[in-house]
Formats: sequence, structure tokens, C-alpha cells
Amino acid sequence: MYAAFCGFAIGTGTLLYFSGDLPDLQNLKTEIRNPAVIIQTFNGKVIGSYGDLYEDVVQIKDLPEHVPIAFMAVEDKRFFSHFGIDFVGFFRAMYQNYISGRVVQGGSTITQQLAKNILITESKITYHDRTIARKIKELLLSLWLEQKFTKTEILMMYLNRVYFGAGTYGIDAASRKYFGKSSKQLTVFESAILSGLLKAPAKYNPTNRPSFAYERAMTVLKAMEDQGYIKSAKAIEREQGRAALSGNAKLTNNYMYFCDYAYEQAKKILGYITDDVIIVTTLDEEKQSKADEAVEFYIKTEGENYKFKQASFLCLDRNGAVKAMVGGNGYSATQFNRAVHASRMPGSAFKIFIYGAALEYGYQLNDLISDAPVKIAGWEPKNYKWKTHGKIPVLDGFVFSVNAISIRLAQAIGLKNVARFSKKLGIYDVSTHDMSVALGTTPVTLKDLTAAYTTFMDGLPVWPYCILEIRTKTGEILYQKGQEARASVLDKEVLSLSRIMLRAVIQRGTGRAANAGENIYGKTGSNGDFDAWFFGFYDPPDDAAAGFSVGVWIGNDVNTDRMTPNSTGGRIPARIARRFLDNCLTSVTPKNPALVAPADAAQGDGNKQPPLRLGAILPEF
Repeated sequence: MYAAFCGFAIGTGTLLYFSGDLPDLQNLKTEIRNPAVIIQTFNGKVIGSYGDLYEDVVQIKDLPEHVPIAFMAVEDKRFFSHFGIDFVGFFRAMYQNYISGRVVQGGSTITQQLAKNILITESKITYHDRTIARKIKELLLSLWLEQKFTKTEILMMYLNRVYFGAGTYGIDAASRKYFGKSSKQLTVFESAILSGLLKAPAKYNPTNRPSFAYERAMTVLKAMEDQGYIKSAKAIEREQGRAALSGNAKLTNNYMYFCDYAYEQAKKILGYITDDVIIVTTLDEEKQSKADEAVEFYIKTEGENYKFKQASFLCLDRNGAVKAMVGGNGYSATQFNRAVHASRMPGSAFKIFIYGAALEYGYQLNDLISDAPVKIAGWEPKNYKWKTHGKIPVLDGFVFSVNAISIRLAQAIGLKNVARFSKKLGIYDVSTHDMSVALGTTPVTLKDLTAAYTTFMDGLPVWPYCILEIRTKTGEILYQKGQEARASVLDKEVLSLSRIMLRAVIQRGTGRAANAGENIYGKTGSNGDFDAWFFGFYDPPDDAAAGFSVGVWIGNDVNTDRMTPNSTGGRIPARIARRFLDNCLTSVTPKNPALVAPADAAQGDGNKQPPLRLGAILPEF
């Protein structure tokens, strides 16, 4: 009797001790998180997010019934029959883990998972806490939750608080993050993806690991089928599976290089971001889609032939607004943005600064200069595939990228004038002591060189930007892009002559592969089979607002990995630009067979069949 009393007293004291540290359920903290940053296009489409994302609380009655069913089927199939602790599930999991020799099943109910979430949020335990004290608090809070709230209320709190990876909390935020839609519009397969994600958010992230997410979703659907909630997992897969992940991939990866860039710029503008904000950007969805398609097509069809694994692409409007950006071959594989951060040697693409400075110095396009190879203190650069004629016009030297002409012009006007001219167009740190500058040995980024070429549209300096406005969720404007005062940095005659040169390159020179029409201008460049470039712009005289510039680079991340010999800018980079230009300027696929992608396989709508009727209905719905 005495022993029983002592045991009861000790047990009661233990419960009272741990219950005193439980959170006040009347005043739960609504959020402890990093500010949410939403990235959207200028016309309002959300394309990315950062920080901890929460949306408004979603009521269970407002969700399709298959949404909570998917979570219960895989997380807690006896949710409506236990009192917060499922001893059947707990001992089953213990047995499975024992015979497997590792943890293969968890025994926590949805109520216990909610309790753990609340304890972590309220700073009562840490995420990695594995102590007995933590488990006791979790069990006590689970029992109290079951006493205080209905099952539907517990399920609602769970779905609105649970973590879905990538800084995303709650079913509605996850639905918008991964599928670009409200949770009220989730399909059965999408619900299965999200419920399957909880087991390991990083492993089953549908953005970064779609195959793993797909496989896990099928496990969830099979559980739903076994429990009588749906008739056929395979039928769901056939009708909805492909659409679920293809839509997600299009929504996320294609924009993420740009989103990272916009996020970086927002932090520079605001300093430290303390509130939830919406960043309205300059991105043009159509141009981004066409840029992605052009780059992907040539990496897939010519990457192996020319031995290049990476490519970057940038499109600016004439004022410097970023309309499309490709930072590399697949964001999920590598997040390094080669369009912004990779500094490489531009080769002949740099010659525009040599010739521009020479025109400013007084040279004319018909002036004759020797095209014989140059020798300077043991340095003997060759003319690439050019047979010496004796003397040729300055214009032809540029059009056919003759090295000897560029070097002789640089010698005649002096590298200080070249550096001064380059600086006006945004290219700094040009050496004034190394004549190899004339052949493009000054490292540059695709962003900076594209901006410099954009200057030749109007003669005005161009500073790339990607943010139009930053505001809070309540509508308070924190930043708005204003009109910058820009004075011309190019003399009218220099600008006119430069445009003649750039147009001639496209008409009859090294950039012929990019000739998508009479209003295309540009220049190619290459660096000894390590880097290949194309820069140019479309500038219709009757519609200035429609003009835009493009920059393309291909190569490999490792500087010692050469591409195929003669991988010049006039080959793949110019063709990438041409494909993009053709698709932007017409709605017809290019007729040149070399530039046409194979016909895509027919894709089903995925939603043509009548909505699937669930095999069972939850008791409280």
C-alpha cells in the first residue's frame, strides 16, 4: 500500500513538474521566423520566395477532402480513433525498427507531431532534443490538445503549422511554393507529394529532387488505396502525376537564378530585411521561357559535340531592365550564377572597345591598316583563319575579327584611351600596360559586357537592374525604381559608325548565324576554346520600346577544360541568340533544320477525366 502510494505521489509530482513548463495554449505564438520575401514578375506572377513562408490559416472545410486524407493515410491512419497516442502504431513501429535493425517507421501521431511543433515554436524544447523530458512534455501536451480541441481543429492546426522544407510552413504556403496555387486547388497527386514531403523535406523536395518526390507520392497514394480512400493509385498517377511535377519544375527552376539575383539586390537596397516584403521585378515570363528553351536545346544537342557543359544568357531592355536570365545548366545541380558572377576572358568580344576608342580618336571605317601578323617582344598572335591581304579597311578588320588590326589600332591610340573608353561603358580595370588587352584578356562578366553592348542602342550608359518596387504585404512602399538621369557617353558619329560595324558583323561577318533580321546588331568572341560569346541587340527603328539586347556565353566551369577546337562565338553562342531572337520576333519556329528542335511528344492535359470520387469520406467533413 505504502509503495503504491509512493509510486502515485512520484508519478503525480513528475507530471506536475513537467506540466508546469508546458506552453499556454490560449496564447500560442503565431510565428517565430525569418521574414518572408516574395519575388514576382512585373505583372504579378509569383516566381520565388525566401525566408519562412506562412500564408493565412486554412480551414479544413475549405480544403478538398483528399488533402487531409493524404496526410492521415501516411502519417496517422487511426487519427480519428486514438486519444492522442496510438499505442498500436507505436508498438508496431518499435517492432519493425527492431527487426530491421534501424529506424524505418515512426510511432508519433499527428497530435504528437503538433505537440512537438508547438514545444519547439514556444522554445520549450530544441529541434534535436532526444531526452526523456522532451518525450514526457510531448505526451502530456498531446493529451491536453486532445482534451481541449476537436479532431478537426487539431488537424487544422497541424496542417497550418507543419514544416514543408525550403523555409515553408503550412499547407497553403507549401501549395503556393511548390505548385503556384492555393491549397484549395490541390489535386490528389499534389496532395500526395506534399504529405510525402514531411518524412524528409530535403530528400523529397519536388523542386530539387522530383524523381524522389514522385516515388514518395506513389507510396502515399498506395496507402490511400489500401485504406479505401481512393480506388486506384495507378489511375491517379496516369491522370495527374506528370502534370503535378512538370508544372512545378516550370514554376521554380527556370526562375531561380534570376530570383537569387533579385534577392541579393533587394538586400543591398534595404540593408537588413526585417519585415515580410514583396519584390516586384522586371522579369518577362515569355522571354525567360524562350531563353531557357534556347539554352537547353543547344546544351542537349551540341554540348557533347562541342564539349561544353555550361551556358549563361542575359536579356536586357534598352534601359538595362533584366528581362531574362539563365545562370547555368540547371539550378538544382548548381546555384552559381554564371551570368552575374563568372568573370571570364571575352576574346574578340572586347574589340568593340578598341574600335570604339579608335573611332573616337578619329579613325574612319574606310581607313586602311595592315593585316599582317604583329610581333611585339616575342609575342606573335596569329590571325584566326584569315589570309593576309596587305591592308584592309578598319570596318573589315572588325567584321572578320582580324587580330592584327585590333592590335595596331590599340598601339596607335594607346591603351589609356582604350581604358578610358571602356570605363564609360562600365568595363573597369583595363590594363594600360599589356597589349594583349587588344585581344580580350580583360576578365568580364556576362552581365557587364551585355550592358556595355546595350549602350550602342542609344549611346546612353546602362546599369542593369531587376527590381521595380519593394513593398510590405500591407502595401507600404519601401522602394521604387526611379528614372535615372543619363547623359550620352558616345558621340553621335561614334555611335553611328559603331552600329554600322555591329550590323556588318551580323550581315557578312563572324555573327552571320545570329542574323534573324535587318535590325539585329552584334559581335562574337572566343578565348582559345575555353570561352565563347555572343553579344548583340534588336533595335527596330519604328518601335524603340520593343528593342532589347542579348548576351550569351558557353564553356566549362574548370578553366583548363577545353571545348572542341574552333568553338568560336560564331557557332553555338550565335545560334543560341538566333533561336531566342527568332522565337521572340515571330510566332513561327525557325525553318532552318539546324535550328529546329525535335517535335515534343504530345502532352496530356492531365485533367480531362472527371474528378476522381474518393472511396471514403472523413467522419467530421
